[in-house]
Amino acid sequence: MDITMPVMDGLAALKEIKKRDPQAKVIMCTAVGQQSLVMEAIMAGARDYLLKPFDPDKMLASLKKLVG
Repeated sequence: MDITMPVMDGLAALKEIKKRDPQAKVIMCTAVGQQSLVMEAIMAGARDYLLKPFDPDKMLASLKKLVG
């Protein structure tokens, strides 16, 4: 999920998802320069994060960590 989204930002959405399903596995994505938001997302329960533009190998590695 992107940290920057219209209507509800990614951090608020993450917190709501984790409140409804504490076992939810969420990977956040963000642009360079938003490291403080990434740390806040990790503290709120995000399992990993990806920087934009996405590196396909890093995306696969992140997904494998979550499911395996």
